[in-house]
Amino acid sequence: MTVEERRRRRFSEEFRRAQVALYESGQISIADICRLYQVKRENVMRWVKSYGNKPHMEKIVVSFGSEFDRLRELENENKKLLGIIGKQQVELLYQRSLIDMAKNKYGEDFEKK
Repeated sequence: MTVEERRRRRFSEEFRRAQVALYESGQISIADICRLYQVKRENVMRWVKSYGNKPHMEKIVVSFGSEFDRLRELENENKKLLGIIGKQQVELLYQRSLIDMAKNKYGEDFEKK
């Protein structure tokens, strides 16, 4: 079957539902459906998502332990830096309020002195 012929084909909803039912019953795998009917995996996955009764499993990304450790280290550093920024923001607001109080008590020229 040529690429052009595959582009022009359309599968009926009944056919799609039948393939999804076979997949969900465990009689056939997605890879087998793709091979048997020369359909892209993305299309079959879309059929399963649309017509399937079972909740679709999300992809699980497995990474190396060092990547996981690095990610955890970066998250901890991020928390620490956010805490520092928050503390500095509070100190800045406190200093501004002190300056405003001093302006009220000593006049507007307080900053110039």
